[in-house]
This record gives sequence, structure tokens and C-alpha cells, in this order.
Amino acid sequence: MDNQIFDNINGYSLDKEQRNAIVSNKNTLVVAGAGSGKTLTIIGKIKYLTDVLKVNYKEILCISFTNEAVNNLKERLGLDIDCYTFHKLALEILKDNHVYYQVASSDLLEYTVNEYFEGFVEEEYLKYITGYFMDITESNDINIIKDNFRREFESYKNLIIKFINKIKSNNISDFSYIKKKLFLSYKHKCFLIIMFHIYKFYLEELNSSLKIDFDMMISLASKSIKDKGIKKYYKYIIIDEYQDISLVRYQLVKSIMDECDSYIFAVGDDFQSIYGFSGSNLDLFVNFKKYYSNSKIYYLKNTYRNSLELIRCCNHFIKKNPYQLSKRLISSKRNKEPLKIVYYTRSNYKYKFRDLLNLIYLSGVRECLILGRCNHDIDLVWDGELVYKDMNLRYLTVHSSKGLESECVIVLNLSDELLGFPNKMEDDKIINIFFKNKEKYKYADERRLFYVALTRTKSDVYLMVNKNFESSFIKEIKYRCKVMA
Repeated sequence: MDNQIFDNINGYSLDKEQRNAIVSNKNTLVVAGAGSGKTLTIIGKIKYLTDVLKVNYKEILCISFTNEAVNNLKERLGLDIDCYTFHKLALEILKDNHVYYQVASSDLLEYTVNEYFEGFVEEEYLKYITGYFMDITESNDINIIKDNFRREFESYKNLIIKFINKIKSNNISDFSYIKKKLFLSYKHKCFLIIMFHIYKFYLEELNSSLKIDFDMMISLASKSIKDKGIKKYYKYIIIDEYQDISLVRYQLVKSIMDECDSYIFAVGDDFQSIYGFSGSNLDLFVNFKKYYSNSKIYYLKNTYRNSLELIRCCNHFIKKNPYQLSKRLISSKRNKEPLKIVYYTRSNYKYKFRDLLNLIYLSGVRECLILGRCNHDIDLVWDGELVYKDMNLRYLTVHSSKGLESECVIVLNLSDELLGFPNKMEDDKIINIFFKNKEKYKYADERRLFYVALTRTKSDVYLMVNKNFESSFIKEIKYRCKVMA
């Protein structure tokens, strides 16, 4: 009976590793590399529970991180199982326990940061803003910095957002330990003063509108379960993209598990943990057994998207960071030279990009995903709407591309500069100092981000590399790449 189910999951036959993970009767983490069929594994687990173990589908809870992922899972399941984002789950729990709050817009923090710098900076705080930029300019005029260092200033704002998100996702309310960090550089002290000032504005905005944000809502849902219990009984909790779990989300899951005596079946890939900026906590994945008793970890080893040659290069690159689970992927696909370098200079960047599109077009490819580290990377190579002949072109940041795939991929702006790839500003030590990041490897988040970019392709990856400022990541892998003329 088991094999009959596994032979046809949405038209596919599951491999040995997927089947072994599915029949686990413990708290389970499935480490699923890029293109290894994690969604099929989740569907297979649910089919096994309902069809073989005869579990009532109302006792199964599925959680993912985006509405798109939730809707896709619902459609492919064909069952009316409770399938929520963490935010929707928290909201349902609060409603069931008659706890009502208005939830602020998800972009309120970003809006608050932008509004602050557009017109609410008090004179006494200007020196702390300009002080942060002393390593790139001697100017103490915020308007000159904003005009002449536009991308650096955007990254500065993003770092503030990242820090505040870390505070919220870790449910931190006591900041006394931060004041004890007297060894900080002047630059970092300037950053903290402005960051806390903006965070105060953000909390005041929430209070004045009588609203809470999503992290607050998740924390309140956990507290509500402890105080009032939970109305629905869930025996099994299935979580997609578990590498993106944060502390407040983990606390919500654990409160449900403790209340219902549930089992967890989590699927994800620590190699693709790229949402540290929004509060994800990789320790919850890497040390899964520490957080869940009676647990076991399974590894999916077959990838159905990438070639073996690409996998070998990507694995060698990503495994240099020791703080992750060791795994090995294999593939039956072959591509002798999947990685191709296109060198450019600042003066010919646009021409090189257009020539590359034409070369890809002449090869017969009609679908291409163009990826950049930052939103504005596409502006360096293209003006206006991204249209070229009858090709299906799409530009995304690497963060936005996660979970997607394309016939071929172009990665832009592989430059050894502050806002290149790796992005050096995103790796600011201030984050590691205060949030006890166990990763000591340089550019750990950026390394995973580059891994995600490389593994979006079903065939080739074209790497646009600054000839005069070659990215450190390219220096590591270029011996495995073909250099285009």
C-alpha cells in the first residue's frame, strides 16, 4: 500500500530518500537541496498520513512563509487541510481565543525609516548619520551623502531595517546589554543611536494607531495558547522552508506542539537560508535536535533541476562555511560548462549585457531569469522596460528568486565593491555583535545568496563580472567556469 502511494505523487514517483523521510514517526527535519522535490515530499507525507495511517485531515496543520507558497500547496494537495502562513495562523488563533487587534501594514517599518530620512531628522541627530559614512566621505552634509552615495545610503537604511527586524523577531524588550558594549567603534555607536531613535518612532506609530505588527501578533498568539489553550487539535505540524524560521515563529510552533502533543515534519535547506535580514535564525535549523526531542534528520540527495557539474561547483563553494549541515547532492543531468563568465568594464557594461542577450537568443533559449544583488542593479545595464525580441525576460533580486527556476540565468554586478556581490555593507559586524551569530565565516549570508542565484537554472548561468574589480566569489570558482570572448 505504501509503495502504491509513493509511486504516484502528483504524477511523480518518489525516490528512496523521500520515502524514508515520509514514513518517519519522529519529529523530523528533511534537508532538501535545491531542486530535490521538497514540495512533493510534503505532499507525500500528507498522503501517507491520511491514506495509510488514516489520520483525520483536520488534525494536520501546514505552514509556509508566503501566500503564494500556501496557495500552491493547497492546489497540489486537493484536500481541505488547514494551510496557513505564520501570520494567518497567529491571527486565527487570536480570533479563536477572542483576542482582537488591528494589524499594521507589513511595510510600515520601511515606510517609517524612509519618512524619517525624508524630513524628520532633528539637527542634533545629523552628526550621527554623517558619522556612519566617515569611511567613504568627509562630508557632514546629509543631502550630499544622499545624492552622491545613493546606493550606500539605501544599504544604510536597509541595515537599520534589518537590525529592527532582528529585535522584533527575537522578541527582545530589554536593551540593557546593548549599553554595555562600550568597545564599539564610533561608526557603530552612531548607527545604534539612529537605529534606536527610529525604532522609538516605529513603536510610537503603532501605539498611536492602536495596532500591532506581525511579529507582535505571532508572540501574542503563543501567549494566548499558553493562557487559554488552542481550539483546534493538531497532531501533525508540517512546515515548508524551515530554514527561514525565526525565534518568535519557533515559539508559536512549540506552544502548539506542547498543547496538542504534536509531531513536526519540517522541510528546508540551510544552504538557502537567506532571510537573516528579516529575522530568521539558522541555529533553529542546524541544531534541530536540540530544539525538538525524539527527532531525526533525513537528507534528500537527488536534484532534478541542476546538472552534476553545476552541483559540484556549488557544493564546493557553499561548504566552505562550516556552520551548516553537511550534505551531498547528485544529479543525472549533464552540462560540461554550466558556468560562463562575461567580463565587463563600467564603460561597456550595457553593451556587454545586450550582446549576451543576443548570444543567448541565438542559442535557441527563450526564457531567462536576470538576477541582481540589489533592486537597482538592472538600472546599470538596461533603461526602461525589459524587453528583448520574443524572449521571456524577468529581473528579480536574488532574494525574490528563491523557489523559482528558469531555462538560464544571468547574474549581474559581480564586483568587488561596497555594493557589489558580495554586498559588503550587508555584512556589517554590528549584526553579529548583538545577536550572537554563531557563524564566524566571512560573508556567510552573501555566500548562501550566491548559491541560490546559481541554482535557479535548469541549464546555464552567465556571470557578469567586473573586469577591474572582480568579485571575491568569482575568484573562488572561476577555474570551474568558461570565460566568454
